[in-house]
Amino acid sequence: MSATTFVFLAIYFTGLFLTFRHPYFGIATYIFEWHNHPPYMWWGRDLPDLRWSLLVSVITLLSLIINYKKLAYLYKPKYNLIWWLVAMTIWMYFISAFFAIDPKTSFRKAEIFYKLTIQIFLMMFLIREIKHHKVVIWTLMIGVANFGRVAWQRGSNRYLGVIAPNSTEENAVSAHVAAVIPFFELYFLIGSKWEKIVSLLSLPFAVNLIILANSRASFLALVVIAALSLLWIKGRLRWRVILGTIGGIILVLSLANDQFWNRQATMENYEEEGSAMSRFYLWNGALKMWADHPMGLGGNGFQMLAIEYIPELAEKMEEHGAKTVHNTFLLVLVEWGVVGLLLFLGFIIHAMFILYKTRHDRNKSPGYRYYVDAMAIQMGLLGILTAGIFHNRLYSEVVYWFGAFAVALRNIQMTEIENIRMELQAAEETIPGETSRV
Repeated sequence: MSATTFVFLAIYFTGLFLTFRHPYFGIATYIFEWHNHPPYMWWGRDLPDLRWSLLVSVITLLSLIINYKKLAYLYKPKYNLIWWLVAMTIWMYFISAFFAIDPKTSFRKAEIFYKLTIQIFLMMFLIREIKHHKVVIWTLMIGVANFGRVAWQRGSNRYLGVIAPNSTEENAVSAHVAAVIPFFELYFLIGSKWEKIVSLLSLPFAVNLIILANSRASFLALVVIAALSLLWIKGRLRWRVILGTIGGIILVLSLANDQFWNRQATMENYEEEGSAMSRFYLWNGALKMWADHPMGLGGNGFQMLAIEYIPELAEKMEEHGAKTVHNTFLLVLVEWGVVGLLLFLGFIIHAMFILYKTRHDRNKSPGYRYYVDAMAIQMGLLGILTAGIFHNRLYSEVVYWFGAFAVALRNIQMTEIENIRMELQAAEETIPGETSRV
């Protein structure tokens, strides 16, 4: 058994122990396990299949029942965002039962979303204090930094040496990493001393992973995140962002090689590049499928009919297997119909609105940098959705984690605002009484 295996087991079981003491540790442990899923790691293949993530979720639920009365108070918490996922889960089961062309696989996809919905609600409900939020966010960031370290040690062009659940190839992993880049960026600019140091050390590894993945979609996501930083961040911090962006450009130029730039150049000359041009055939085929099956084909429906609807790629798919649609929004449309697409977009738009309100109320809640974290989540969400235009990210967990973080951050902020209001009210009521005694 390798040293890495011992380190994983020590952290994992420590996380489970801490979860029994407070259930929010289960959220951090779940995210840690996602980034270190033993069956996907060379050091974990000899370990027994303990259903690692399921075990974390079960213990988190048990701890919630045991420690429910110990949970921190929240002022009128709102969890309305979860109803989009609940409705999506119900709709998936409905389509799987009555319209799916591959019901068995479709029900399995619905089950994945059902489990995801439960996990996301636990995240929303259990992250109730800023220290909880910090632990969870930093667990995510360290997991991504470790991905970068592994890619630096074991990776090469189009090979990263690391995969994760629902992210089993380089495009998906690099999109996940790109989504977390805003946290490193903003924490480096305005974080505490140790946050600056960790972010500075981690950023090169994360950017290097994206370059090794040589994913045009993830690189485009980085460009979008950089543009959003320049557009959204105002005031004195803007100059730091400009300098940080220049530093980021220098970092990319120093790490990127000719293979990377040659592949990125195909975005401009996509008609001459096979994999880029094939996406247009796939997207056109998806629209034809939806026109013939407006209710949706159910999970895996696109791949079942791909050869029939995409003659331009039929020969290649017969030889190498059916392709996916390579577009998150078209995947939702063709497999779950217009209703499914509206529910997915409703979740995204609602989450963005919650984050907007969090940023808007920053001056009312000086106790924490809600503005920075809300902006990082927004940029990360838009970044991974940009990558999702060219890859399937419907089942990417980080998309929904960001929604949960948005809800938790807003509930914590509203509780702080209410506490400040009550303190001011108490002070105003005390002053007249003191004056009358003089």
